[in-house]
Amino acid sequence: MKINELARRLDVTPRAIRFYEEKGLLQPVKNEHNGYRHYTEEDAWRLQTITSFREMGIGIESIAKLLRVFDSGDATSLHHHLELQRAILFSKWVEWKQTLTAMDELIDQVDEGKPLVMDDLFKLAEHTKRIRTARSSWEDQWGFDQIAEQFDRKRLDLSESPVGWIASADEYEQALAFTVQWLAPRAGEVGLDIGAGTGNLAGRLLETGAEVAAVEQSRQMLVRCRSKYPALQAKLGNLLALPFFDGQFHFAATSFAFHHVNETQQLLGLAEMDRVLKPHGRVVITGLMFEHEDARAAHLTRLQAAGRTDVLAKLANCYPSDRSRLLQWFHEHGYITVQQQLNEWVHMVYALRQP
Repeated sequence: MKINELARRLDVTPRAIRFYEEKGLLQPVKNEHNGYRHYTEEDAWRLQTITSFREMGIGIESIAKLLRVFDSGDATSLHHHLELQRAILFSKWVEWKQTLTAMDELIDQVDEGKPLVMDDLFKLAEHTKRIRTARSSWEDQWGFDQIAEQFDRKRLDLSESPVGWIASADEYEQALAFTVQWLAPRAGEVGLDIGAGTGNLAGRLLETGAEVAAVEQSRQMLVRCRSKYPALQAKLGNLLALPFFDGQFHFAATSFAFHHVNETQQLLGLAEMDRVLKPHGRVVITGLMFEHEDARAAHLTRLQAAGRTDVLAKLANCYPSDRSRLLQWFHEHGYITVQQQLNEWVHMVYALRQP
């Protein structure tokens, strides 16, 4: 068929078709005598695929990658790339949701007869920009794809801890057991493991009879997690934009993952947990923390005095949580809390949303 026939059939413009050709997404056969393009049924299917992805908000470069993977016949890679696009779209949805909430606040202010001060508008815009930057600026500095297999191997060898200096092998297993104990899942409940890694906590949660979903940003960690626990609903994503809709979970947990995001991102993560929880939902955060800023300063001073430059270097490469700030956030958002310290570095925070 000719370009105008194809355009009418799929309700797109000839100009759009030519644009996709220029970008290498479509490659119709050209008649060697007159130079006219000839489009096959396969071209029509490919164009429909492109326009469908565009309707979903996916960019041209990402569509090109998806089509290349599809052409290769690699179903595993295609699944990963589709998941990646889903995570990106969900992040955009979360941002737009927050923007709409901010807009509603402005509308309420006008409805209440309060003057709309431009400085307030500018501050709101700047706040929205900071949140967007914090959400998009996270990078994997630790190479989780490369250590996925090693992570599980260390766990099987009880002489070595998968989380290194933060906790011994026994302390790591104890922390996971306590996390499950504090959550106290019930059969039929639905829970979420955030930053699930290879699924060590999620697997324990499944054993309680609860339905469990997991979120992990590392492709290789996710592959191992799914292989170990096929019953797990595991998705690609991270705690800055959890790839689930509001109010889905009875409980949420994260273990030994929170210190891989900075303080601003940790607060975004708390808001995301709150968003996906049901009424009366509960949260447990287990990981690297200091009790408060004074405790952090005192601890660093002792390490410096002892010449522990190795530990100081490791602390400089991560973001230990300030437990007091986590507790403050939960209290300000209507939760009651319990906290406990397990060893020199590992703390637990339990938070229950009040009615």
